[in-house]
Amino acid sequence: MDSIIEVKNLTKIYGGRKNPVHALNGISFSVKKGEIFGILGVNGAGKSTTMNIMIGLLTASTGSVRIFGKNFFQNEGEIKQHMNIATAYADLASTLTVQQNLNVYGVMYGVKNYRGKIDELLKRFDIERLRGEQFSKLSAGQKTRVNLCKALLNDPEILLLDEPTASLDPSVAANVRELLLSMQRRRRLTVVLTSHNMPEVEEMCDRVALLHQGLIYMTDTPENLVKHHETSDLEAVFIKLAKGELEE
Repeated sequence: MDSIIEVKNLTKIYGGRKNPVHALNGISFSVKKGEIFGILGVNGAGKSTTMNIMIGLLTASTGSVRIFGKNFFQNEGEIKQHMNIATAYADLASTLTVQQNLNVYGVMYGVKNYRGKIDELLKRFDIERLRGEQFSKLSAGQKTRVNLCKALLNDPEILLLDEPTASLDPSVAANVRELLLSMQRRRRLTVVLTSHNMPEVEEMCDRVALLHQGLIYMTDTPENLVKHHETSDLEAVFIKLAKGELEE
């Protein structure tokens, strides 16, 4: 399969010359169409920075991102029509209801029959009863599910998920993963996922990149990463990564 996402030598430096902060130090990876690609790392490793560059919320210092074979930085508007993102760290308009928030995005994304699509997604995520609730009054888990509805409104070909189930109860998180996997397989949706939930990563991801201090140490299947580092599971690999004890 051809790569639908190609990231090469991507860097992000904050601050001036005297005190630069290197969030990304020349990372490269590719994602195939229909693949679920995980990016693992501790807080501050560069995961969200990578995601935010790929969705156009941040500019890269150097490097390139090609999506659908096109330069993302030169074709951002066109490419973003076929992408979306859900993150546990972003809120929708606090004073609007769930329905009003999703209506706004339905219009913004140019979704045909967006009200019908919203009805479908609210039912899928079992939050139909919340449509008239003000967003600010929702629990963290409820907000997460509304964010996922928002992210799927435009039927994206590429979905970026930044800690998508971080605020969900285990049973609800399991249902959300099952739903996302079902949709992904049915539509050959390409997914880039960050998560601190290692069983979630093992269940969902075809391949995983280990990111530490702005560098990718290794990219492989969850099974091969566990085998290569001679650990019992991916969580043990992650602990080694967090301690800086991994060897390539």
